This record gives sequence, C-alpha cells and structure tokens, in this order.
Amino acid sequence: MSESRELFGRAWQMLSDRSDWENKQRRYFMMRHEGLRRRNKPFSIAADLHLAIIDDKVSQRTAFTMTQVMGSETLAHLACYRQQLKETTDSANQWFDFELKHRTNLLNELTVAADTMWLRGRGILKAYVDPYHDYRIIHENVDPLYLLIADTADDFEDADEWVHVRQISVASFKRDRRYFNRIQSPMEDAEVDEKVNLIRGGKDALARLKTQLGRDFEQIQEDKELREGYTHSPASDTIVIWEHYRRTLGGINVTSYCPVGMDVEIRRPYNVPYKVDGEVNAGFFSFIAERKDKGWYSPRGMGEKLADNELYGCKLWNAKADAITFFNTPMLTSDTPLANPANYRQVPGEYMPGNVKVVQYGQPAIDFSQEIMFTKGEAEVRAQSPDTSIEKPGGGSGRDKRTAKEVGIASSISQVGQNHSGSIFKGCLAKLLAFDWGLCLQYKRKKMTYFVSDDLKTLPEQALHDEYMVTAGGSTDDWDKQLKLNKALGRLQELKGAPNVNQDELVRDVLAADDARLVNRLLIPQQQKAASEAEDETQEITSMMVTHFAAPVKPAEDHVTRIKTLLQFLQAQGVKGVPLDPLAKQRLHEHLMQHMQLLKKLQPQAFKQLVMQIRQSEQQPVRPPPQAMAPRGAPMTMPRKRLAAGPMRML
Repeated sequence: MSESRELFGRAWQMLSDRSDWENKQRRYFMMRHEGLRRRNKPFSIAADLHLAIIDDKVSQRTAFTMTQVMGSETLAHLACYRQQLKETTDSANQWFDFELKHRTNLLNELTVAADTMWLRGRGILKAYVDPYHDYRIIHENVDPLYLLIADTADDFEDADEWVHVRQISVASFKRDRRYFNRIQSPMEDAEVDEKVNLIRGGKDALARLKTQLGRDFEQIQEDKELREGYTHSPASDTIVIWEHYRRTLGGINVTSYCPVGMDVEIRRPYNVPYKVDGEVNAGFFSFIAERKDKGWYSPRGMGEKLADNELYGCKLWNAKADAITFFNTPMLTSDTPLANPANYRQVPGEYMPGNVKVVQYGQPAIDFSQEIMFTKGEAEVRAQSPDTSIEKPGGGSGRDKRTAKEVGIASSISQVGQNHSGSIFKGCLAKLLAFDWGLCLQYKRKKMTYFVSDDLKTLPEQALHDEYMVTAGGSTDDWDKQLKLNKALGRLQELKGAPNVNQDELVRDVLAADDARLVNRLLIPQQQKAASEAEDETQEITSMMVTHFAAPVKPAEDHVTRIKTLLQFLQAQGVKGVPLDPLAKQRLHEHLMQHMQLLKKLQPQAFKQLVMQIRQSEQQPVRPPPQAMAPRGAPMTMPRKRLAAGPMRML
C-alpha cells in the first residue's frame, strides 16, 4: 500500500529526529529504577549503591499533584453560562464527578500520566469511548516514547500529524472486530489467523521488515536496539500497529498500518468522530512539567534536572562505603615477608607472625555525610519541593544551621513553585475534563443515576447541555491538608455569624478541607435545618400544651429558630384570644427562658439582634383575625389597643 509506505517514511523521520531526546529518556528511566552501576570497581567487594534522588522527587511531586486533584469536593467544576437553578448545576457537578471516579479509569491513568510527566517532562492521556460497552469513556496513558511527533509542534492543538505506536497482544487484536474491517465484512477464524501471522512479532519479524523496506533497511539496521519495540516486537504474541493521525480540511484522519506487513490492511482509514464545542478533537492531551521554550521536547522532567545530582550523590555514597570497607578491614604490612600470606586471615583471635602493622590512612578530605546532604539540598532547590531539612544546602561545616525564619522562607519559596506547577497541570487537566463532558453529551449516557454519600439521585435531563465552562476543581495548595484546614477554620472563626456571608459555605469549606466526603454526609443547609428545627419545636409546644411535659433544651439546638417559633405561636394565641392553661403557660415560659439564656451565652450577638427584632415587632399594630373583622359593607375600624401587650409580657 503506497499511502502506508509514504506515511511510514514521514513517521520514521520524526523517530530519527528525536534520537538524542530518546536516548536521554532511556538513561533517566534506568537512573530512576535501577541506577547507573559502576563501570569498573576498584576491587571485587567495592560498593555499587544507588542514591535514588530522581525516584524520590518524582514520587514526591506525583503525590503532590494527585493530592491537588483529589483535594477538592469534585474533580471538575461546571459553571453554567445560562440562567438555571443552582440545584441543577450542583446535580451536574455531582453526576459528572461520580461518572469520572466510578465509571471511568481516569484516576488510575491520570496518576501514571503525572508520574511520567515528572520523570520525562511530558505525560500523555488518550480518551475515547468503547462502543461495545455502552460507550463507556476509556482513558489510556501513552508513554511519550511511543508517541511520534515533530518538534515544531507545541501540543496536539497545533500539530499537523502524529503517530501513536501501539503494542497489542494477538488475543486482544483478534477480539477487536474493528480490525480487518470485520464489522462490515465478517471473516472466518482461519482467514483471521492467516492475516495475523503476517503482522505479528517473533523471530521472523525482522526478516519481514527487511523485505518490506528494501534498501532503507540498512540504515534502520544500524540502530536495531532503538528500533525494536517500535517497528516490530521480539515476542510472537505481540502486534505493533502505527496509528497515524493527520489534520485535513475535513477534520482528523487516522490511518492504521503495521511496519512488518505494509500490504495488510489493518483497518480502513477513518475520521475522528469526537467533537467538543463543534470542533473535532482526537482525544489526545498532554501534561507538561514546566512551561518555557516552545517545542514538543522542550519541557524537562526531574530526570533531566536532577541527573547530575544523582550521579554525584551515588559517587559520594560509593566512596563513603569504600572508605568504611578500608577502615574496617585495613591493609597490613610487615617488616619481613610472610610465607604463604593466603593462609592467614584478618579475624579476631587469628595468629599473625612477624612484625605485622596496619597501614595508616589519612582522614578523608571531605565529610561524606555532609556532602551527601549538600547534594540532596541542591536537589530540593531544583525540584522545588518543600524543604524540611534544617541544614543549609550550601553548608559544609555540619554546624551551619538554618534559623526558623530561613526555614519558613525556604518553605514559602518551595510552595510558590508547587502552586505554579499545579496551576499548569490543572490547566492541562481542564482540557481533558471538557473533552470528557463533551463525550457525555455526544454519546448520551443511559445511566443518569449517581450516589451522593449513600443517597441515590438522578440527574435532571435539563442539566445535561453544552453551556458549561469546565475547569479543574480545587486549588493549587490542596496538597497541604493541614494548611488548607487551618485557613478554612480561620475563615469560619472570623466570619461566623456575619449577616452578609454565606455560613453554609464556610462550614462546607471546613468539612471539605478535612474530607470532601463529609460535606454531603454532615452538612445540612441552614434553610433545611431551620425548617427541621421549627418542626421539632412545634411538636414540643404541642407536648407541653397537652401533657404539660417540660421539654429539655439542648445547647446544640438552633435557639434563634426555636425562639421565633415559640413567639409566633404565642402571638397567634393572643390574636385569637385563646387563654392559656396556667401550667402550660408556666412550661412555655420556662422553655423560652432556657432558650434565651443559652442563646445569650453561646451567641451574644445573635441574642442582641433577636431582642431588637422582638421589640420592633411589639411596636407594630396587630391585625384582628378574619372572623373578628366587620361584615361586608360595614365601616372598617381598627382597635385602639392591641389584643396583646406583646409576646414577652403575655407570659
């Protein structure tokens, strides 16, 4: 197939152009996981240690990043462009959050993508729907090594073409009916096996590749190690497929081909069907560790930034271990040669003939432990991680300690770096979340139910539309849970009871800072709580009126709502002219006074405001009940005196 060969030629050029970057990435991967071992040991039992600075920093930054993502109540925040009820928008936020967390694999793949980002400088996620499983949204982490793209592109939005190199097992390939166009043209198993044998890996895959590429193969063969895993696989149960994405006037076209079987039609070319805000989107999203120069390969990860620190740290650690070996088992010398020195061992209780003396070593020129701490300190600065050490990074004496102020300043600078990188990550994540919401709209969800804590709810149909601004939830300092909780508690204490501040939101922030799941379990909106308190107080009034039972007053009750409910009842009784039973009157008086005393003790400001409201209401005239009004046609006259001298004085 001529088109496949032409596309492969362009893709191979992109692969060749990035060879320097790829070699470095392979080196950083080895440094993180295994370490670069000593090429020539000075003696057989010399140390070969790995000071895992890169691994520590990558793991730390990944944990910070995912804590920022998970620290908010919802993964995404939807703000509606049009007027609609707040409850409808809240339902959309809660349903979308449940969809992402429990019906997709986003969190698992996002964690791997963040880890890759901090190691290599860029992480990649691919999102698509599975038509065979109710169009469920699938997220796939793509290793940047298996994504071929020109360095002239800054991201997928401005890339003209790119290639996703996929390694698929033979069994998975056979199960997928999209390959070999088996959806339109069913095939027999024998025919499928025959075609699979032409593209699968194995011992003869390299020979088939040579036949396919002809003369160009000599150039490829010079770099066989780099090529393996991209063009072919040494494993016979693996198939390598190149999915070539190209931007055209009609959208984004995808052509699939196998380098070891160019003439085999893997899948007919197709256009990407996904659209967000009316524009075609291939579903590829990248997350960058830093934003500086333009170009796909410009972002640097912890591997590139800390490679020198780790190499120097490993050298120091090995030198320290070697020094310990020499000091613990020193070399010996004697004035007279020893016959058969191999027969003597340097162990406690062993006889050593002759005038044997220990070779004296001088003290090391540097303090190995202090120098290792210096190396780690420099890594802390370059990684912009919160520095918890008390040693100064440049200190060499072992007595140069930081002051408390210096520690605070260093931590603040590190936190600024954390917040900056967090804002970059959240900006990238917002694009992915907007795409996922677009998939939910394009492929209508059948499951509109979701859970909020243990409550089963259903998303209103009118909440599912495209007039939302989708952003990542939470803030960039959510990684510091204690700081977030302290800030929320401080706001609650400073603004508690303020009439122009939403008290429910203050409490919500405190609960979310502790555990986002507690918001839906514990928070009762003030309006709902007030209605519940009023209903409960009405039942207590009825009990006191009928049975003369002295209802207990609890400190945690909403005293303002209960006092108002009591006063409204007393005022209604006064308007009606219904006399109160003396014992019931006594119970109501005691109950009211207990609420007033607790309110004055617990909320003095609210007590003063309530007393002022009561006095103002007592100065207003009271309208007679409907049955006491004059008949139709009779002159209307208002009573000169109110029916009651005020609710407080009725008691």
